[in-house]
Amino acid sequence: MATKKKEAKNPLKVVTGTHRVSYVHVKEPSSFEDDGEKKYDCTFLIPKDHPDVPKIEAAIKAAYDANKESLFKGLPRTSPKLWNPLRDGDEWLEDHPEAVEYEDHYFIKASSKSQPAVFDVDKQDIIDLDDVYSGCYCRGVIVCYPFNNKSKGFGFYLNSLMKMDDGERLGGFEASADDYDDEEDLT
Repeated sequence: MATKKKEAKNPLKVVTGTHRVSYVHVKEPSSFEDDGEKKYDCTFLIPKDHPDVPKIEAAIKAAYDANKESLFKGLPRTSPKLWNPLRDGDEWLEDHPEAVEYEDHYFIKASSKSQPAVFDVDKQDIIDLDDVYSGCYCRGVIVCYPFNNKSKGFGFYLNSLMKMDDGERLGGFEASADDYDDEEDLT
């Protein structure tokens, strides 16, 4: 009987635990800039003490180590000249006080030019991608990559998402038919 050879672990790949997600664009690609390249993306809100933090940092270090001389010309990994995709939510709150969900969290955006696979907890494809929204809880498969173009640093590809649970929607507003119960006649 043949035994299946175990694949070597990709040091750039991170399979996250369950996290709340924000800025979810898995149905249609988007861009924050009008003339920017449109991509599918998702931002993971990760508690600062979560075990995923050292896994993400290790993937960034692996990408740095493999490209230290060729791409970064020996620039230290902790240099402010290198973009670190693992960002501090408390610092984000200073400029975005309404984003209270970022408090005591790191956040990391992962994106892709191609549409990521999106699964439910039973590992089945999610057909209605509107079911995956900012505020729900997901796991993700993300892969670190280095870049050196207009700027230098690291990013993460979004390979896939697995929706784990619903949550309160973020960044939107609540719409209700009860809004029309006003007694004022507007005709």
